Amino acid sequence: MSEHPNVPRIRGALEVYNSGDHDAMKAFLADDIVWHVGGNHEMSGDYHGVDAVLGYFRDVRRMTAGTLQVEAEEILANDRHASLFMHVTAHRDVRTLDVLLAEALTLDDRGRWNEYWALANDQDAVDAFWT
Repeated sequence: MSEHPNVPRIRGALEVYNSGDHDAMKAFLADDIVWHVGGNHEMSGDYHGVDAVLGYFRDVRRMTAGTLQVEAEEILANDRHASLFMHVTAHRDVRTLDVLLAEALTLDDRGRWNEYWALANDQDAVDAFWT
């Protein structure tokens, strides 16, 4: 069975994200994207629109001195939805983050992300990292 065309597109988005070229991420994000960040920490909340999401990405990169990296362990996708299991690592001051996220995406008709949710296997660790 061949993989859906949105799978390599998502892999490409993750590579661009890890590179730190957040302006290049615009190609992967719908104009009306909503990015939900769960938990109870300073980064938690909903980010509406490309500019807000890119601002969030830039803040994350700045706060982690560019160390936050994502690695897909599994990607499942069809025309409208995708789910990922993502290994996320980062350093911030003396804190270290090493978690697995279960992520869900909705995709527009061009395969761009238009809504994002994530659930960490250890939300307390995520909250402590960002607090």
